[in-house]
Amino acid sequence: MPAAISCVTFPVDDLQKSIAFYSQLGLTPEEQDEEHASYDVDGVYLVLLDRSEFGTYVEKVGHRPAARGAAETIISYFAESRADVDALVAKAKGAGATVSAASDDDGVYSGYFTDPDGHTWEVLFDSE
Repeated sequence: MPAAISCVTFPVDDLQKSIAFYSQLGLTPEEQDEEHASYDVDGVYLVLLDRSEFGTYVEKVGHRPAARGAAETIISYFAESRADVDALVAKAKGAGATVSAASDDDGVYSGYFTDPDGHTWEVLFDSE
């Protein structure tokens, strides 16, 4: 079986607020209940999970859920053009995200935003 990432799960404080944010980015949950919402993002599932429920999983290996705004990962989205980078960062800003304007660094054009729970996203286009 080839190695692949199938699912990324984010702990969230306010599930409805997070669902509204991702809806403004153009995502629609495939499944949701009072504790989670899941999205199929081109074959990789993004799951928003209530922070207390998230804790029941990470505590099994001796961890606690990170507090809002504590970054341990960056989720990267590869756009098809510079214009797509700008458009997605603008959508995120319009949805209430904190953003960093896109810039070009050695042929990679990228910008950043955070979702309502402080998860950091990088949106990039590699022109090389």
